[in-house]
Amino acid sequence: MRIHVDPICLELPRSVILLRVGMLTLKPVRCMMYGFGDDQNPYTESVDILEDLVIEFITEMTHKAMSIGRQGRVQVEDIVFLIRKDPRKFARVKDLLTMNEELKRARKAFDEANYGS
Repeated sequence: MRIHVDPICLELPRSVILLRVGMLTLKPVRCMMYGFGDDQNPYTESVDILEDLVIEFITEMTHKAMSIGRQGRVQVEDIVFLIRKDPRKFARVKDLLTMNEELKRARKAFDEANYGS
């Protein structure tokens, strides 16, 4: 498995790397925490820890997906393959993919009704 790592990133603190990549997502994490029952303004440390866990999980899954599928590409099938043995994650991904297809069909039907094809 070959992963390109920018040598500059190895010298920078993690927070700077995240800012540089555009992955700093404190507000959505805060909103999700509130939606799941946390305080409206959770501790910054709690948000930081949860954000680190999410980024670590996504990075790990992406690297694994890149190693099993077409080199350098991540496809939906690769992610589904990786989570196939975790019933909760698999069911959630299956629901989200089904919902995505339904939304595509609804948008297409809406566009055809409004703009005619």
